Amino acid sequence: MKLFYPSIIVILFLLSIFDLIVGLINDAVNFLNSAIGSRAASRRIIMIFSSLGILLGAFLSSGMMEVARKGVFNPSYFYFSDVIFIFLAVMISDIILLDIFNTLGLPTSTTVSMVFCLLGGAFSIAMIKISSLSSNEPFHNLSLYIKAEKILTISIGIFLSIIISFISGAIIHYFIRLFFSFEYEKRLKYVGVIWTAISLSSMTYFLIVRGLNSTLQGIMNDNFTYFSLLMKSLTEWIHHNFFIFLLVLFLFWIVIAKIFVYLGYNILKFVVLYGTFSLAMAFAGNDLVNFIGIPIASIQSYNIWKKAGSPPSEEFNMKSLSGNVQVPSSFLIISGMIMILTLWFSDKTKNITRTEINLSRQNEGPEKFLSNSFSRGIVRFFLFLEKKIFVLFPKRILVKIEKNFKPRKEVNEAFDLVRASANLTISSILISIATVQRLPLSTTFVTFMVSMGTSLSDRAWDRESAVYRVSGVLQVIRGWFLTGFIAFVISGITATFLYYFRGFAVISIVLFIIFTILYRIYNKYHENIEEDKYFLILEYPIKISLNKTFDILKFILSKIENIYKNSIKGITKENLKNLQYSRKNFLKLKENFNNIHNTLTKVIRKNSDPSTGIFYLHIYNKTKDIIESSDIITDHTLFHVINCHKPLKNKQKKNLLKLEKFMNENFDLMKKIIKEKNFKDIKFPCSIQIRIIKEIEEQINQQVIGIIHDKYGTKNTFLMLDILLQSKKITESIQDIMLLSQETIFHSKKDASFLSF
Repeated sequence: MKLFYPSIIVILFLLSIFDLIVGLINDAVNFLNSAIGSRAASRRIIMIFSSLGILLGAFLSSGMMEVARKGVFNPSYFYFSDVIFIFLAVMISDIILLDIFNTLGLPTSTTVSMVFCLLGGAFSIAMIKISSLSSNEPFHNLSLYIKAEKILTISIGIFLSIIISFISGAIIHYFIRLFFSFEYEKRLKYVGVIWTAISLSSMTYFLIVRGLNSTLQGIMNDNFTYFSLLMKSLTEWIHHNFFIFLLVLFLFWIVIAKIFVYLGYNILKFVVLYGTFSLAMAFAGNDLVNFIGIPIASIQSYNIWKKAGSPPSEEFNMKSLSGNVQVPSSFLIISGMIMILTLWFSDKTKNITRTEINLSRQNEGPEKFLSNSFSRGIVRFFLFLEKKIFVLFPKRILVKIEKNFKPRKEVNEAFDLVRASANLTISSILISIATVQRLPLSTTFVTFMVSMGTSLSDRAWDRESAVYRVSGVLQVIRGWFLTGFIAFVISGITATFLYYFRGFAVISIVLFIIFTILYRIYNKYHENIEEDKYFLILEYPIKISLNKTFDILKFILSKIENIYKNSIKGITKENLKNLQYSRKNFLKLKENFNNIHNTLTKVIRKNSDPSTGIFYLHIYNKTKDIIESSDIITDHTLFHVINCHKPLKNKQKKNLLKLEKFMNENFDLMKKIIKEKNFKDIKFPCSIQIRIIKEIEEQINQQVIGIIHDKYGTKNTFLMLDILLQSKKITESIQDIMLLSQETIFHSKKDASFLSF
């Protein structure tokens, strides 16, 4: 039993490493998206600026984690064992929750997650203590254990930050775009210089107030070094001479901006990189302790208990935990390095940034979210409101304004540098104001909602995409509110499990974590990455060779062949595993094909030759038919078996297996022709295709005769007809693709990039 609590401390520190990783993956969106979305520099340069910001923020971090010790619950009402179990439950729950959101590609708030995990763990332990037979406490004493007022303040601050950030982003950026327009390069000498000075002044103030002042609070309070006294004097002078300081900053940056413009450098690129650095620094300086504060608090608790002579852990009161503690600099620097490594090497970081960029991009592309009735209602309401408001303004003024909001025809980046700089500047201003006023808010919520507001002002949410974007934003916001609830529940359940089962619970949780890690590694290693190989160029629509096009078509047909084979095998043997595997593979293929669907017009626009566009449309349509037929087959066969409907008759099974053999020959023929690029000797219709059509017609006749003689039921009949008719459609589509390919190679001789975008 002597090693029980030291073991928990070790587990907490190991978990803090994972928490750092998942926390950075989630919060990287705050400082990366503006630079990546606008392509202000190469990803490597952006990462370097972000890494420097994280490292400096970690080095200057105060290490004060008040929330972990006394911000949510009152330590004087808990025993040592209670506190340790709360901390362990918080770390486990926080990692699980953040990892779920990271996997889904949805940003959430690490602060909200941590606070509500603490609330859930403390609440469950407090309820156990109050409701125990040995306790005579009334239930209203729960307010002594939990600081409900603090939680309410945080919740209100979060809700208000969402609304204020979106409105501020939309209104402020509307005027910024009005002055700049989308042809902003022409106005950099004048408007650009002024805007640069405003942006850099606000971000410098943000850097000092949010990045230096708040992170040095612990040093200034507990360790009065010459540097800390100097910083304290500087920050006090800034607060007392706010307007003078801003004027000095503004004039300084005006001069710098003029020099950059004179040298022919796009000053907005520097603004975006500077903003990326300052936000990364503020993140590391302020949010870093959210991830390591719990382990530090657990060590402090353990030391307090040991100094008291290691009394019974279930009886030792933790009122001493209410004091402050300084985190060693070595912990902060190591934590910063872990975060930097995660930033560079984690694929999930790209997944999170992709969600926000997808919702705010100016250019065309696939929509990640589906529309719903609520989002459609919101869009219709604002369209109605727009008509009513625009009637009040003279048309001449509206025409002049509209010229500044006319986007460029061809853009490679998700949005331009003007919007990227606006995102960073407005976020910095809002976070600075909240910091000075000591208002609780989430940097994730602020940066995300500002980005959504600026994209609305830029008309990125047009009638082609508005319902999908609104639906996506609502889904992200819903996820934010669910974060608190889920964190509370998971942490409460985990803390209760630990409280009652102690050693057994700790061992079970450790084994579960190890199993989860190994399972993830196994899945990642065995993951089929062929789709990435063939569809990696989806984000970069360019004209490629006919050979590459055929390679992609061959890949799709190979997938469809495998899916079809497993579906027939599954339905004839009633093998649910085969059918589920087939459906899963199909949905993965369909997701990739949806990217092709969403960029259809973009690819045609990039081809100046109309014959290439016509060829592309025809091939796309035939491939889509094959996908849709496979969708019906995989869905209906799985539905039939999963609902335990009557199996097919032996005669039907034999017929389907025979058909499957013919279909495989057809797939193999098409793949062989594509591989050899030999369409010259093909005689249409092909013998195998004639045989398939004939076989299908015969089987349909048999099915009709069976219905007449009452051999087959309704569900059996519809399933067989679905399989037969969709198999016929697949065969006809393959035949049409052969004809189109033959004509392209031997007549038009044109390059066709119908599936390569």
